[in-house]
Amino acid sequence: MTNQHPLTDAICDQIQDSVHPCDPENMRTAADWQLEQCIDWLDDTDCDDPQETAQRLREAMRPTTTTQENNND
Repeated sequence: MTNQHPLTDAICDQIQDSVHPCDPENMRTAADWQLEQCIDWLDDTDCDDPQETAQRLREAMRPTTTTQENNND
């Protein structure tokens, strides 16, 4: 495994737009945080069906208004 973050400066430059520039280090920190959230979520999820797990992950990472309301119950 390499010590270089997979979100390189070149990739960050491609992602950000010229109107709202973002520091590549901040982008990497955010990506790492999101990855840790995914790992924690997977550790807490009990599901044997890969498709159902993928759907649950999508909903957890990109909640809709309905999903957010259901999670607040």
